[in-house]
Amino acid sequence: MPTATAASLLLVHGEERFLVDDAVRAWRAARRSTQLDVEVFDSPQRLDELRRSLGEVPLLDPERSILIRDPPQLAGAGKRGADPPEMLARLLAERAPTTSVCLVAHAQVAPKNPVLAAVRALGGTIAYFAVPKRRELRTWIDREVQRRKLRLGPGAADHIVQMVGNDLGAISSELDKLAAFAAGRALSLNDVVAAVAGDEPPEMWNVLEQLLSGNPGRGAATLDQLLAEGRSSQYLLAILAGQVRDLILAQAYIHVRGSAAGLASELRMPEWRAERLARQARLVSPPVIATWLRALHDVDRRVKAGEVADIDALRIVGMRAADQVRAGSGAKP
Repeated sequence: MPTATAASLLLVHGEERFLVDDAVRAWRAARRSTQLDVEVFDSPQRLDELRRSLGEVPLLDPERSILIRDPPQLAGAGKRGADPPEMLARLLAERAPTTSVCLVAHAQVAPKNPVLAAVRALGGTIAYFAVPKRRELRTWIDREVQRRKLRLGPGAADHIVQMVGNDLGAISSELDKLAAFAAGRALSLNDVVAAVAGDEPPEMWNVLEQLLSGNPGRGAATLDQLLAEGRSSQYLLAILAGQVRDLILAQAYIHVRGSAAGLASELRMPEWRAERLARQARLVSPPVIATWLRALHDVDRRVKAGEVADIDALRIVGMRAADQVRAGSGAKP
């Protein structure tokens, strides 16, 4: 059986959003390694456009990769106005032989769903990710700790779970912060307690808030002040990237659902954080916030490669972000 990464027909589903998204990222990375662009369809109700993409062979490059995210045809109850799942199942069977397809649902697809049955009948790969049970969660954390080469004192993993729950995305973010904070040294339980889940300095929350305010230069100035105080640039980078990522997830949720109702439950965070994200989501356009996340990831990559100085690079990111908002490109019309 082909792996999920290499599969030409893949259905990824499950309640554990982080693992679902991680499997999709791996599939997309495999497409990039073959220099294939991925065509994305978000929650397609009508399937006419998708039919053309699945059935046609491109003129210049016969190979094509298509990602279909949360189509209503995979949902438990049919959505009014949406084409039926039987139609999507038929389109998969009729797709061009050089077309790779990944379908993703952030919920369990019913066993009798026609699309799931079609993927199985066509020899595709089906990957299901349930919310891990306690023992599975601990095994996953231990593996992620080893992958990051972290050395944590006794009780550290239990404290992380106690603070952030069983959300693998939140746990992964906390482990990233700990890796940046540790900088190769061992961390005691007290170190972890001081660093995990919301114990960032209040100024860190102010950076993003101020960048989106009427005076965005204050955000860049606060970031510069934190760096001048000797705060770890890698630690600040990890926290900022996590906050920006949460904002992108909030914008995507609001775009699909039409409102912020249920955002806290979806992202598994306190109501006050969800309310702040919903407010911030209206202050900046998705392309701009995506640019910020790419810039932070690029800084992280270049710093680790020794191409740039970490402090200077992070300061430049803050100043450029402030300039974008000040120029009006960050505000939504």
